[in-house]
Amino acid sequence: MHVWNHCHACGVQPIVGRRFECLSCPAGPDNDLCEACFRAFERGQVEHPAPGGYAQHAGRHEHVFRAREGVSSDRCQQWLAPPLATASAPAVPDRFVVRPEFRVGRDSFFGAYGCVVAAEDGGQALLLTALHVMDELIKRVGLDCSVHNHAYSGEELPGLVSEVGLYDVFAENWMPAELGVAPAMLTLPEARLGEEEPLSDRDLAAFRVSAAARVVAGRLASATPRPGDPVWLAARRPGTSLRTSEAVVVEATERSFIFRFADPQEGAPYTSGAPLIDRDGAVVAINVGAGRFAGQRFGHGNHVGSIRLHLERGAAASLPSDRSGLA
Repeated sequence: MHVWNHCHACGVQPIVGRRFECLSCPAGPDNDLCEACFRAFERGQVEHPAPGGYAQHAGRHEHVFRAREGVSSDRCQQWLAPPLATASAPAVPDRFVVRPEFRVGRDSFFGAYGCVVAAEDGGQALLLTALHVMDELIKRVGLDCSVHNHAYSGEELPGLVSEVGLYDVFAENWMPAELGVAPAMLTLPEARLGEEEPLSDRDLAAFRVSAAARVVAGRLASATPRPGDPVWLAARRPGTSLRTSEAVVVEATERSFIFRFADPQEGAPYTSGAPLIDRDGAVVAINVGAGRFAGQRFGHGNHVGSIRLHLERGAAASLPSDRSGLA
């Protein structure tokens, strides 16, 4: 089964059996077909991308698919055990959660979510988001940032992105609510796309925010929460004034961070890059994916321990080489 994916044709989730992932479309909800719908697509009976869907505007005419095998449902049973904790939702300030617009020359590409945090090195605040929210841009410029491309250094993408526009996602009309820009993408040598979900420890992008930007910087939590701890996804809830969705951590390892939502019904859609926060409002993870299992709704993300490691390695990679011993 494929907990983290749904078939964009028939809507089944999770997909059971082989899943067919489109490698040509930008990362998002239009990528996957179950085997029955993929065979129907081959016969011309199913449209791909989905009509009016997220990926249709990308204008791809040829689509390359890869078959994925999935995992046993036994892998997921443990996620049902931790009970929900009783805790009050933290306040989410304006101008902390943002919608990013990635700009490359005259082109621009909107991502889903990002958040602004104070830099622990004392420098300018950081915009954090998931690397895969930049996938449309990455495919458009012809880069391969995947785990399969060992030649990718992490320097190529920052050299192409001119700046990121930041918009207040909680404004009544977010499109004219630009807060400023993040002019510099950080080099994160280990950040990559293409890991099999829920491994999301390499799915990260970070930018320095202009000092003139009208943002409110949060902070990174001191440690990664453990199973049973409460967390909240900070994202816009359609049709409501709510800014958080309650969840409980059900798995936290070096490479994975999985949480189960309190409400099993559909929540805020397209929330990749949104922050997960603890009861004090500190960022514990960046949201990467969502899925369903046994009637429950789950998410997974890149946790704060992994985020710090990326930032430390990025800072080390940006230091000038010591050439004092060279003639």
